[in-house]
Amino acid sequence: MDKILVAGVNTVVGANLAEGLSNQHSVVGVSFKAAVKLPSCTVESETPRKTAAILSLIERVQPSRIILCGPGAESSWDESQRPQPADVSVTKAWIDAAAEAKCHVTVISSDAVFTGPWMFHAENSHSVCPSTEASLIRQVEEHAAATSADTLIVRTHAIGWQTGSNGGWLESLLSDLERGSIGPVDFARHGTPMLATDLAAVLKRSWESGLVGIHHVGGAERVSPREFAMRMAAHFRLATPATPIAGSLVDRTVGFGCGETSLQTRKIRRALGISLPLLEESMEKLYQQHLNGYRARLSGRTSASKVA
Repeated sequence: MDKILVAGVNTVVGANLAEGLSNQHSVVGVSFKAAVKLPSCTVESETPRKTAAILSLIERVQPSRIILCGPGAESSWDESQRPQPADVSVTKAWIDAAAEAKCHVTVISSDAVFTGPWMFHAENSHSVCPSTEASLIRQVEEHAAATSADTLIVRTHAIGWQTGSNGGWLESLLSDLERGSIGPVDFARHGTPMLATDLAAVLKRSWESGLVGIHHVGGAERVSPREFAMRMAAHFRLATPATPIAGSLVDRTVGFGCGETSLQTRKIRRALGISLPLLEESMEKLYQQHLNGYRARLSGRTSASKVA
């Protein structure tokens, strides 16, 4: 059984990838921020941030593969999570250490490197977002590509339940939906979200096929946060909420993750011979994770919320 080291299990993508891969692999996690506990994985108690210390950890754990969930591993729709320069420095140190240890690396990146007006950005799209945050994510991509030609860089918009008791933007959205009304929800920006546990299955196929370089992995549907909220309410058997309009059809939206970030996924679909999930499929799986205790276990609770 291969051992996988997931660096950044404090992120939604990192935690859900670790859990999604743990049924077929031995998974060890490292949190870049607060202490994290995962139900099916071992999480290191220390967070090395310098290349030498990271290399020491890699030599001790002996992973066959490292997944780096750094500044691009949170949904760009989560206004509370934005890439910071310090995140880039740590992620670059991990890339350098992995290269020195000759360990295969998968870097999780973000669809928010792009903006409109074009839809369904290909891997070589020139419609890059000029924001500082997007620039930081591109720095990580460029460093990873320059350090090793064997690196797999995955741009995505993965969603999922947050580890820990505080919850994230998805939990906050569900709480609002349960109350029957939510605040202004943007209808102008669009992305192609997919479930992070579904991303885990695609990564596994990518490794088996020896894929390297930049690949886009996203859902098969382009959707706005407002439409996402409506679809979530329907799948969770909740009343359609009153949603004040946020955004404009006149002015072009600007800012990190505020524009058109939908991903074209033809390259990965052709390489692996797969289809990618519709939002309907992802929403139903998200609902089942809520019902079957997955969400509760990830958060450290033992019971689900009142949705039934």
